[in-house]
Amino acid sequence: MASMTDRTNIVTKIMQALYTSSTTFTITPGTGGGSAFTVTPPFFLRLMATTGSNTANGTELSAATGYTALGSTMGATAFGAPSAGVSASSNAVSWTAGAAWPTVNGAEVWDSAATKLRYLQGAITAFTLANGNTVNFAVGAVTADASQW
Repeated sequence: MASMTDRTNIVTKIMQALYTSSTTFTITPGTGGGSAFTVTPPFFLRLMATTGSNTANGTELSAATGYTALGSTMGATAFGAPSAGVSASSNAVSWTAGAAWPTVNGAEVWDSAATKLRYLQGAITAFTLANGNTVNFAVGAVTADASQW
């Protein structure tokens, strides 16, 4: 029998549930077992001096440089509706350096739960920021890509 799963439809629904909700919700597994999973928006964008991987968090910038420790909010609804498994950020996120920044080469998206959970990570084009300069991630600049799931 042919597979009855429409991967694109499922990926779109999962992406929409995870990244477009503005309220906390819990996903409870069916009778097959597993643990409940709580999604806790808003999400926060964090900048990394050392890029993380699929198995390890990156090294976040220091708050002493004008960077906001634990990142900056991506807004009540962090991402827009997905298309072909890709969701783009719904809001701009920016920081102004209070001192020269070390090289930034990674970004991560974390939730706002009491025990923070990382949802996304990735490398970005490396940059430094001089004292008083601003870095801005425009609307749509941050993407969650599940097209290969």
